[in-house]
Amino acid sequence: MDKALTDFITEYRDYITLFTGIVLVVGAVKNWNWLCNPVGKPDAQLLSRGMYRLIFGALGLILIVCSLTLMF
Repeated sequence: MDKALTDFITEYRDYITLFTGIVLVVGAVKNWNWLCNPVGKPDAQLLSRGMYRLIFGALGLILIVCSLTLMF
């Protein structure tokens, strides 16, 4: 099982990275609670919900660009 999972991730890592980036960007734009809600986190008083949205959106865009760059 471990070898099969490793082979799958190795073969499709570009698509996994692209999918993760898309999920992060969509979650930041649509303001999903499970992604952008800072309540209960250790750094909740340091970052606002809007800052979380900005960080996750930027991270998603970086992942999308990197995955598309590595694909082609």
